Amino acid sequence: MNDQNFIIHKEEREDVFKRGAVLSIKHPLIFEPILTVIQSVEDMSIFFKVPDEFLKSNVLKGDMVSCHIFQGDYEFVATGIISEIDIGYPHMVRISLDKVEKYKNNRKAKRYPVNFQANITTPGGSKKVYAIIKNINNIGVSAVFKEQIDLNSHVKVDVSAQIGKREMLEFKARVVRTIPMGSYNEYGLEIVDIDELNRDLMEKVIFHLQENESLYVTETLK
Repeated sequence: MNDQNFIIHKEEREDVFKRGAVLSIKHPLIFEPILTVIQSVEDMSIFFKVPDEFLKSNVLKGDMVSCHIFQGDYEFVATGIISEIDIGYPHMVRISLDKVEKYKNNRKAKRYPVNFQANITTPGGSKKVYAIIKNINNIGVSAVFKEQIDLNSHVKVDVSAQIGKREMLEFKARVVRTIPMGSYNEYGLEIVDIDELNRDLMEKVIFHLQENESLYVTETLK
């Protein structure tokens, strides 16, 4: 998980925030992180196609957002404002970046941004909460939900993974990170117990994400 952040230089920012990079965007009005692809870059501005979620959630110029990219051993986080929403073709959003930081990623495997629905069962099975899995690998997941769960708690996770058809992925995890995000919380969950059937399914999910990431970028850039 992330434990230390660094301000990055222009050259590194341009190498990470570039055409074709997959973004996970967080907006305070939208519970689920939004996945999109950078279409073009101009200095400290990035452009991408207007997501349907922006229209449904009344996102406007001047709103603050954060943009996340996973690359190698780091998560890069850019904060800025929506400075333009073009209603004409090709319907682009412009985000003017304020700063870009990188966070050391303690996970040894690449994380894949997703929007999977999930149920998190709290310690002792006392409560089941609805969550969104925002990134995943074979070591753990990051989840967002409104309820409070203590650090180091052990939970049961049921993930509805869309990989051609819906597959229910189940495992037990430990809460290793918690970050308040306004109206909800972001949790880092480390897998501590997963059976052979679900481990095979996890490998299937990761393979699907690997195969489709490049296809997703190609289709989005058309």
